[in-house]
Amino acid sequence: MAAADSPLFRFQIWRAALPPALRLLLTVNLVTYLAFVLLALVAAFGAPTMVVLEYLWLSADPATVLTRPWTPLTYGFVNAFGGFFGLISFVFGFYWLQWMGRDYEETYGSGNLFALYLLGGLAGAALALALGAVGLAPRGVYFGIWTPVTAILCAVGTLTPNRGIGLFLLGVVPMKWIAVGFVVLSFVFSQDMTVLGAALGGVLFARAQRAGMSPGAWASPFFGRRGGRSAGTAFRNPFARSEPATKTAGRATSRSASPKRGGAASPTLSVDQILDKILEKGYDSLTPEERDALDRASRD
Repeated sequence: MAAADSPLFRFQIWRAALPPALRLLLTVNLVTYLAFVLLALVAAFGAPTMVVLEYLWLSADPATVLTRPWTPLTYGFVNAFGGFFGLISFVFGFYWLQWMGRDYEETYGSGNLFALYLLGGLAGAALALALGAVGLAPRGVYFGIWTPVTAILCAVGTLTPNRGIGLFLLGVVPMKWIAVGFVVLSFVFSQDMTVLGAALGGVLFARAQRAGMSPGAWASPFFGRRGGRSAGTAFRNPFARSEPATKTAGRATSRSASPKRGGAASPTLSVDQILDKILEKGYDSLTPEERDALDRASRD
């Protein structure tokens, strides 16, 4: 185990505290981006490694997709963003997925987030291929985290349209206008047809939730008891700090967390045990005291 004050240890705490579907999605996206960087470095020496991407990203040519029918699912995980600005694009997409995805999963469940990510990508692929078949979409390839993230943003904007989000220089903006602005700007600058399809898919997914349906029910068994929740639950405010329910509870937590005379387990060992418990039983199995200890360890 890494030292308690090391970046690796803090990363382990952060990753272990993520809800399961988001942890999976972030891990896959990060791995594919690092794999792309490695392939690009090898290709710089003349090796034809980049041909691998042709079998993972989405071609705008429907005939090509027929020979690679899995690409409407895989292209949303292919982060082939080259150069410095490509890195910036990936980092921002990763951040928005972590932020909105965490709030969405903690409110509506892991199954719904996983299904929304995949179905949003499929909706984007369907629209892009349909327009490409009639010559209304530019030829090329589609890939990247931004298409599924668009679906998540639009779903959140549909479910909680008036939820205020504080943005730098803009102040507090309703979620619905953030979603609309994001879709418009993305399309204007990239002409990416999958973004429009994903936006529509996210809206339809959210409307199905509001109607009492469970569009992510099929994915729920993969994530156990966190698989799905009611769409009536309100979103947690990501800018608000959690406060103890009562001062008494706070004092009790402090006493239980403080080391006893005579030599208790070290804080590092305690956090190790908490991380083991998360890996074995999931984040939901933690007691309030264990969650507080994990939060303190990540901030110390």
